[in-house]
Amino acid sequence: MKSLTDSTTLQTVHGAKHPIVIKFEARWCQPCKAMKPMLDDIEKQLDGKVAFYVADVEQCMNAAQLYRVNQVPALVAIDKGVVIANRVGAGSKAEILQWIRTAIPGAKE
Repeated sequence: MKSLTDSTTLQTVHGAKHPIVIKFEARWCQPCKAMKPMLDDIEKQLDGKVAFYVADVEQCMNAAQLYRVNQVPALVAIDKGVVIANRVGAGSKAEILQWIRTAIPGAKE
């Protein structure tokens, strides 16, 4: 997953050719750390259909505020610059993959 900063978030979101999922996390958040390998696997599985990014809420406060993230971990699905779904909390790989496929119909294999 590529990292976002407050200065790159809007440019990345509005310039995206594919739907994107942003994972908002914090360094001290254990569930956030636990989700990383699952999201890495999902990113490989959906290669070319969905772009994945990560944003540290302590470094991306404006982006977190813009997308109304007040808990971590949080996932925000965006298509054509518009938030289409969000999810708070950790989950299993199957739950997260199902959430992505529901939010982004083009993410089905």
